[in-house]
Amino acid sequence: MVLAQVSLRVILPLLAGVIAGLWADGIGQTAPLYVLIGMVGGTVISVLWLRAFIVSNVARMRRERDRAAGPGAEEHEHTTTERP
Repeated sequence: MVLAQVSLRVILPLLAGVIAGLWADGIGQTAPLYVLIGMVGGTVISVLWLRAFIVSNVARMRRERDRAAGPGAEEHEHTTTERP
């Protein structure tokens, strides 16, 4: 399921950027200038969308972990200077 979501977040913006670039190149009768711009734009959108996806999943996993620990479960950070 995660692989399908990641694939969607990569393929959709890249494909949309290339199609929009082809359309703009056809109207402007230019070399593949707008296709390249569309690919760069699609790549940037893909990276930002994937980052948001990863951040939201990490936050969800942390909430689930904290919920599973139950109430009253304290986390204690051990430092290197502490003695048991």
